[in-house]
Amino acid sequence: MPDRKLEIQLLFNPEDQFEVEIQGDGHLVVRERDVHAVATERNDDGTGLYL
Repeated sequence: MPDRKLEIQLLFNPEDQFEVEIQGDGHLVVRERDVHAVATERNDDGTGLYL
C-alpha cells in the first residue's frame, strides 16, 4: 500500500484526546463523539466544512 497523507482540521476539546506513537510517529487519538467539526479544503461544491 502506498503511503498516503490525509490532512484535515478537527475542532475538538484538547482534554478529550490522547497521543500514541506508532512506528516512531506521533498520532492523536480522538473519539468520533468528541469531534465538534471537520474542515477540508474548499472546493467548487461547498465550503469544505462539516458539522
